[in-house]
Amino acid sequence: MIIHLGAEAQTDSEKAVVGFLDDWGPGAWPHMRDCYDHWMTEDVSWENTGSPATKGKQSAMDFLTTLHDTLEMEYCTAELLNIASRGNIVLTERIDRVHTADGSVAIEIPIMGSFVVTDGKIARYSDYNADSPIRERFPRHTH
Repeated sequence: MIIHLGAEAQTDSEKAVVGFLDDWGPGAWPHMRDCYDHWMTEDVSWENTGSPATKGKQSAMDFLTTLHDTLEMEYCTAELLNIASRGNIVLTERIDRVHTADGSVAIEIPIMGSFVVTDGKIARYSDYNADSPIRERFPRHTH
């Protein structure tokens, strides 16, 4: 994971979010699933711009599998540009990179993310981005 100067995690909540993002990869697809399983609460809420919101870990894992299948995503990496927090709410500005099985970058997505951390785990995870780069690169990705 690339962390820009000034974006280093300072609080426990920030450290949990950075740990989650860093744990994405590189690695094989099962590692990516294990990462989400490890870092998310049982009642996690996850939402990506333009996609239906998920509620609960199983729903989040199902959505992650859909991303794997439709985007040919083996794992992701994140470049953290900025991070800010108040209490257990963490905001991130980052570039997420979707990697295919051969390790190549399939797409880069600029994202503003919002996280709520409870007991060191992700309880709410919302990413805000323009989905046009995803639709251009992966026309079969539908919401």
